[in-house]
Amino acid sequence: MRFNMFRYLVKEGYRSLRKNLFMSAASILVLVCCLLITGCAYLVFENVNHGFEWAYQQNIVVAYSQKGSTSEQNTAIQTAIGGMDNVSEVIFESKEALLERYSAEFGELLDDLKEDNPLQDAFIVRLKDLSLFDATVTAIEAVEGVDSVDYNADLSAMLVKIRDVVLHIGAWIILLLLLVSLFIIANTIKLTVYTRRLEIHIMRSVGATAWFIRFPFMIEGALLGTTAGTLAYGLVFGVYQVVCHYFPKTAMFQLISFADVWFTLLIGFLAGGMVVGLLGSTISTGRYLKEQTE
Repeated sequence: MRFNMFRYLVKEGYRSLRKNLFMSAASILVLVCCLLITGCAYLVFENVNHGFEWAYQQNIVVAYSQKGSTSEQNTAIQTAIGGMDNVSEVIFESKEALLERYSAEFGELLDDLKEDNPLQDAFIVRLKDLSLFDATVTAIEAVEGVDSVDYNADLSAMLVKIRDVVLHIGAWIILLLLLVSLFIIANTIKLTVYTRRLEIHIMRSVGATAWFIRFPFMIEGALLGTTAGTLAYGLVFGVYQVVCHYFPKTAMFQLISFADVWFTLLIGFLAGGMVVGLLGSTISTGRYLKEQTE
């Protein structure tokens, strides 16, 4: 395609956008709403995921070495557990340190235990993926020198199930909103095609190809999508800043910073808007041209 022809087709796309300003504005507005809800759903999912990551860190496994274990044996146990693929951190606490910590909490109640400490050296283990919880616990129990393992399997299973449900619901919501946006863009372009049916008929009569006719409408759809994506990104940024300002900050949970997701949202909005616009225009013009040839 020559540059002059390409420039002409792009100008036609702009002209069609200005000529149907009311319908274009309505399409952008509806698409902004869809992208805004999609962006909010994404932010909710990311914050829920962040909350589960914090919960994962609290759901730990405690392994106890056998009584009378030497420092060399404890070091070997810590190395073996720390080398497992699903283990992110292993913290060793000697029985003396444990007794001292418990004594600080319960005061003189534990003074009688200081002479003959009944506790065992412990290894506090944090896992990367709770879906591999059972397999990892079994591997820890099999480490030579480990006497017993203390854990909460029910909590880990519940966290995995809740996270999976949130993931699937969020994915379906985003997919549904994108389909709605695609339908809206396709119908908007369809109206534009209908208003220019005489012009299209003349172009086909003089031998214009289907892609030559489609290209201006594709430009129009891409412009609608990117404009809506830019506006939606700005609105999401403003809304999230307000939510972060008023959301109570606690030691347990805080909202993720917008700086952590701004690039993903920006690319997602611009690319998503453009793809939806291009697909919508391609579908609508393709159907119209097919009807005309039948």
